[in-house]
Amino acid sequence: MTPAAAPDPRSTTSTPAARAELLEGFRAPDPAARPMMRWWWFGPDVDREDIVRDLDRMREAGIGGVEVAVVYPLSETTDRFLSETFLADLRHAAEAAEERGLRFDVTLGSGWPYGGPHVDETTGARKLNWTHEEVPMGEHRLPIPAIWPGDEFIAGYIGDGTAHETPESFSPLETDGEELIIPAGRGPRVVLLAVSRLTRQSLKRAAVGAEGWALDHLSAEAARAHIAAVAEPLVDAVGAERLGTVFCDSLEVYDADWAPSFPQEFRARRGYDVLPHLWRLTLPGQGGAAFRADHHRTVTELLEENFIRVFGDWARSRGVPFRIQGYGVPAATVSSYRHADRFEGEGWGWDVVTACRWASSAGQIYGQQVVSSEAWTWTHSPSYRSTPLDILAEAQDHLLMGINHFIGHGWPNSPRPEDGTLGRVFYASGALDDRNTWWAAAPALWGTIHRLSWLMRQGSRLSDVGVYVPARDVYAGFAAAGRTDLYKETRRHIGDELPHALRTTGADYDLFDDDAVDRLEPTRFPVVVLPYARDIPERTRAWLRSVLEAGGAVLDLGGEAHLGVAVDSAAEAARWVAGPVSLSRGDGSPNDSVAVTTRQLEMDGSGGGGLRVHFVANTGSEPAEVRLRFRDDAERALSGDVLERWDPETGQVLGFHALPLHGSRHLDLRLEAYESAVLIQHGEEAPQALPPVSFREAAEVPAGAVVELETWQVRFPDEDAAAEVTPPHQWEQIDGRQMYSGTAEYTTRITVPEGSRQVILDFGEAAPHQLADPASSGLMEASFRAEVEPPVGVIAVVHVDGRRAGTVWRPPYRLDLTDLVTPGQEHELSVEVANVTSHRLAADEGLPRMVETARAHHGRRFGMQALELALADVASGLLAVPRLRVE
Repeated sequence: MTPAAAPDPRSTTSTPAARAELLEGFRAPDPAARPMMRWWWFGPDVDREDIVRDLDRMREAGIGGVEVAVVYPLSETTDRFLSETFLADLRHAAEAAEERGLRFDVTLGSGWPYGGPHVDETTGARKLNWTHEEVPMGEHRLPIPAIWPGDEFIAGYIGDGTAHETPESFSPLETDGEELIIPAGRGPRVVLLAVSRLTRQSLKRAAVGAEGWALDHLSAEAARAHIAAVAEPLVDAVGAERLGTVFCDSLEVYDADWAPSFPQEFRARRGYDVLPHLWRLTLPGQGGAAFRADHHRTVTELLEENFIRVFGDWARSRGVPFRIQGYGVPAATVSSYRHADRFEGEGWGWDVVTACRWASSAGQIYGQQVVSSEAWTWTHSPSYRSTPLDILAEAQDHLLMGINHFIGHGWPNSPRPEDGTLGRVFYASGALDDRNTWWAAAPALWGTIHRLSWLMRQGSRLSDVGVYVPARDVYAGFAAAGRTDLYKETRRHIGDELPHALRTTGADYDLFDDDAVDRLEPTRFPVVVLPYARDIPERTRAWLRSVLEAGGAVLDLGGEAHLGVAVDSAAEAARWVAGPVSLSRGDGSPNDSVAVTTRQLEMDGSGGGGLRVHFVANTGSEPAEVRLRFRDDAERALSGDVLERWDPETGQVLGFHALPLHGSRHLDLRLEAYESAVLIQHGEEAPQALPPVSFREAAEVPAGAVVELETWQVRFPDEDAAAEVTPPHQWEQIDGRQMYSGTAEYTTRITVPEGSRQVILDFGEAAPHQLADPASSGLMEASFRAEVEPPVGVIAVVHVDGRRAGTVWRPPYRLDLTDLVTPGQEHELSVEVANVTSHRLAADEGLPRMVETARAHHGRRFGMQALELALADVASGLLAVPRLRVE
């Protein structure tokens, strides 16, 4: 891998040709950019007909591949993980995916983290276990304790104090190998014992045959044992040539912070002995901060060298890329990704530090053009309550963080029971399969995400701000926090104000750490922010001084680094930054919901000229009017630019707007709730066929006559005749339909006035709808939900005289009918509405029986979602009066 300070793809293509090439790719994007699905295999109990059906449905909907994840059983009988029959089924699935042009990935284990029955006392994850006991004043001896099999005594310490008045310091105790020698004292004392203990963490959500302890992620020997026992059989079964990547989920080896070789490794890396200082890990004071940072930094290095690098080297030797979610426990830093081949994050939060930002920052630093995310975990929980709008809005959030490939979480492989019950569902995801009643919108949904993912891989993401990860300060704070996840504690350390201030003004940023400075040019970031950083290594300080010498700004947020310019607040730091696009509300007030990410496509070897792709998204539940001010980069020959707006659902060019050569280079843009805009900026003349438009006006409905469509006929599939209704018409308020998941057809007659030039069917705006108590409605802490009540619950497929007009599934809820109607003539308008499958889930009796059966035969391996809340806050039907807007 050849790292780059900032990816800067270039070509010698001229701007007009480059625009045409970009548009061609936008309209027919590379299949490699299609979203994929984490494919849940329960048991592992799979049927080959179900395997083929799933792959066919994915391909038809525009999904580009799978990541096989083998998890807990949902049946009484099942195959075993790594059995010959299981491996044969896995190969069959891989061959079927290959035949259909779908990518096929596998997780190198069952459940998470890595581990299983092959893990023993020599290869299991270990932790430091601490015991505090008061001892009398006199000289005496204590037996060295061993409570659990596998315990290994490390050291004992003694300090003046009591169990309730913690000693300020400790001194090492001598031992004769069997007993601790307690010297005489002058008062109350506490003995502190450090024992290396197996964490004995069982694998989470393991399949039958995969049960066992979590692997020691700090031991190369343990990693190689897992490769031999699990990874090699999986790759051999599938065939390396059929694999897209092999995958490692987020690091969840709880409490793991020790290895038998740790004392030797620590001395070799840090230059002093660990044991005399080990007690400092238990006290949060500043006196031990440097040692605590050294200790946890050593843990990170062992993780990188003995786990990530070992698996990466092995995978590359097999010709397969190694993909990892590089965060969690043991503590991984941003640069830990560099030992893998593909970088992945998870979690939404465009204006905070997320695992997605952690991964995309590593991608920027180490030259990874494609960065993926585990997306839609817990989306609008419980399962099957998620709508296409929920899915798109969360995807847009990820795109704003630099993500450009999506691994959906996920698609449950399941038989389709003949008794009408729903089938298998994973405990913690949105169930993004063809059992969703809104599946008619799936091609449009996945196609939109596919097109956006491809577009956001072009060129390089512009990030003008480098935000330093003060890892040593965060490491030192682990003792006070009682947690050892570097990513999560970094988020807490930096806080939410800084990323929010940067993103809402239009600036973008990358996180960087002490290892990254070896790769970054001093000119990489015009502005570097040091958030509450105190313990900065000298090589990083030297790089920061070179940033200043090169003309960059170093902002010492909190004033603890004593380097650069001290700033007191995130807002003050944000005022130093001018991104390629700055944002404000149309009335001049601060922007709080609209964000932009920009990619630069260079057109010549000197860096002059080129295209810029701006992805702008409203992340809020209300319409937003925002002013975009475009930076005048004269050195890039980008003055006097044209802005084109491209539609990510259809691939069409909607129009253009010309920025002036001089003066205020701005654009006023109106976005509906969760609406986004793709703006292409270039320095050439707009194509003559494009209409000049004001994007603010284009987003609004046309002026002219408004015809309210108040009378409709509705028929459900199980009814022989239609009934007359007047919207709003909510199914949950109809007797016998409260538990209904499915479709209903609404029809009416329309006549378009003579002389009409444009006819728009407008279903109405999405209304803001925030929940006072999300948990009472089944939403988990990590659940994403578009906080609106749409005018259609949840999609509408529209036909005029039997001819398809399109599908309405996201704001703005409008369709152009102009080409399908004739002024002066009467037409039949048909609207088929589909809701969500959560009603069916709430009424389903099969899933609770499956859960009960699985627990009776295989124990409690998972906790199911709150299925009784599946109908909370759900509305189906035609929820507003549609209108024809005629001009």
